[in-house]
Amino acid sequence: MFLHSLISAGTYLAAKRALVELSPFELATARFLLAGAIYAALLLRQPPRIARRDFVGLVALGFVAIPLNQGLFLGGLSLTTPDHAALLYGLTPVFVFLFALLRGEERSSALKVTGITVAFTGAVIVLLSQGRLAGVAQPRKGLAGDVLVLAAVVAWAVYVAWGKPYAERYGAVATTGLTVVTGTFLYLPLGMAFTRGADFRVLSPVGWASLAYLVLLTSVVAYLIYYYALAREDASRVAIWSNTQPVLTAILAWAMYGERFTPAFLGGGALVIAGVALTQRG
Repeated sequence: MFLHSLISAGTYLAAKRALVELSPFELATARFLLAGAIYAALLLRQPPRIARRDFVGLVALGFVAIPLNQGLFLGGLSLTTPDHAALLYGLTPVFVFLFALLRGEERSSALKVTGITVAFTGAVIVLLSQGRLAGVAQPRKGLAGDVLVLAAVVAWAVYVAWGKPYAERYGAVATTGLTVVTGTFLYLPLGMAFTRGADFRVLSPVGWASLAYLVLLTSVVAYLIYYYALAREDASRVAIWSNTQPVLTAILAWAMYGERFTPAFLGGGALVIAGVALTQRG
């Protein structure tokens, strides 16, 4: 999961660079269209045997993961700031834990609750230490954007919590592949409506490299790692690692751009690590 978090931390930097040349919907369309093609090749190489009832469930999860999650996220991101979105995604472990409790797949414990709370607090401190979480220019639009992003977070938590049984039953490749392929197919009408082919013809080499990172490392490698871990661990213990991403993103930014660390950042990072450790022990 540390490798997953490291790849995901680089995702923010790659996406930020790609969005210089592409719109959010164009980026999502290209990302999932290419990733979907890779997953389709993997599935055709060794077709999984899926029960009809489970296939319907996987298609529903594909809709939740890509059209619903991405539609809400991109719509919200156009109204709020990326930093607010990062903060709201720090709530993912909270919703995953609550859904796992509702499904009866996990038991609550003081260590788990404390760990999730401490890790989220640390993520907030990290974002604040970097001068992020600034207000938006238009508060009403910003609030609407935050609500949409929060709905996207809930959708992703549903994808995690309800996807765990399928990952245990069919494995990471079959579960991730089917949800991404079907989700991409359902997303394409929305994505293509806001995509201009001309923008890809003038995309720079750095832009293509950023897109390749998002496709190969984020949408394929990181997704497979996530569901591989999900098939073997409690959903909350897997989701809590998402709170390490602001810390790792800041470290990558320091390595690439020389950004400085502050005492508040170091303290927040320590809280994130402590929260992850407590959740694992819980």
